[in-house]
Amino acid sequence: MAVQGVFLADNVQIATARKGKLDPTLKGSKMRHIPYTLSMITLAAGIAGSAAIAQDALKTEQLKPLITGNTLYVEIPAGVPGAPDGGTAPIYYAEDGSTAALLPAGVKLVGRWTLEDDRYCIDWDNGPKNSCTQLIRAAQGFVLMDANLGEPRGVVTRFATGNPEGL
Repeated sequence: MAVQGVFLADNVQIATARKGKLDPTLKGSKMRHIPYTLSMITLAAGIAGSAAIAQDALKTEQLKPLITGNTLYVEIPAGVPGAPDGGTAPIYYAEDGSTAALLPAGVKLVGRWTLEDDRYCIDWDNGPKNSCTQLIRAAQGFVLMDANLGEPRGVVTRFATGNPEGL
């Protein structure tokens, strides 16, 4: 399934997918670094009560080509386990369903991921089980939302093709 483009609310194209892969070489497309400019408190206040959240959640058919075989760089707020001071965590979603993340405190998580019901779920071998996340398109960028608690987990600051971190 091909995705013509992934857009932020302000219509900035950040990635174009073709045949399930991000393709930054397509004419007119650019892999863009999205600066993380808002604190998670502001972010939560801005979207947590919004009735439009469900409408802005990416569908399974949009998630699959965006994350499969790619790395998402997620800005995590301070105080979260594995990120006491906050920071960026690269998370790689392999095509075979394996996944790995490097938390800002240096802890590496490994597990298995699946797509279901407009969200992806991870069973971490050395962390939480059945950790389900929705990817929400918001004015600030793409927000990772805990699918069970409805709380933001972080903001995607960059998408990268493949596994550049060697996770």
